[in-house]
Amino acid sequence: MSKTRSQVRQPQKAKEPRNRRWAQLAIVAGVVLLAAAILVLKNRADDQRPLALAESQAVAGEEGQAAVTAAPAELPQAQLERLLAAGQPTLAFFHSNNCVQCIKMMEVVADVHPEFEGLVALVDVDVYDPQNRVLLLQAGIHSIPTQIFYNAAGEGKLTVGAMPTQVFRTYMRAAAGEQ
Repeated sequence: MSKTRSQVRQPQKAKEPRNRRWAQLAIVAGVVLLAAAILVLKNRADDQRPLALAESQAVAGEEGQAAVTAAPAELPQAQLERLLAAGQPTLAFFHSNNCVQCIKMMEVVADVHPEFEGLVALVDVDVYDPQNRVLLLQAGIHSIPTQIFYNAAGEGKLTVGAMPTQVFRTYMRAAAGEQ
């Protein structure tokens, strides 16, 4: 018995949807892998922020007294509370690691803060770190970058946005109690 044309073509049509499904699955798998790679690379970029903002170091004060600084594993909220309770002038710097204005302000802080080391402590607060959520709510942070300059009496002066180096230096002097 001979096969008709319709019998020959039917198996080919049945294979086409199966091949299309495999192609669709391959595309979806490729998109998922690409998304995973992007997330991994983004997290690596966040971990490479400037050391001046990522770490606190012990420093000596003017009369040889040790200034109050952060323990490496201390959360920013606990660090800020401890510094203010000790009467230490403090800069609370709220930012992300990927907004343009925040990056500009991070550079200004990294350039100027070393001049005030031992006089004004730095509390570096990444607004996207879930551990900082309570501190963000307490401080009322709605925009970034935000800087709060606390004097020795614990009175804070809030500024929002990136600022020029000289303006930042003026705020640091005021927090330190200089004229």
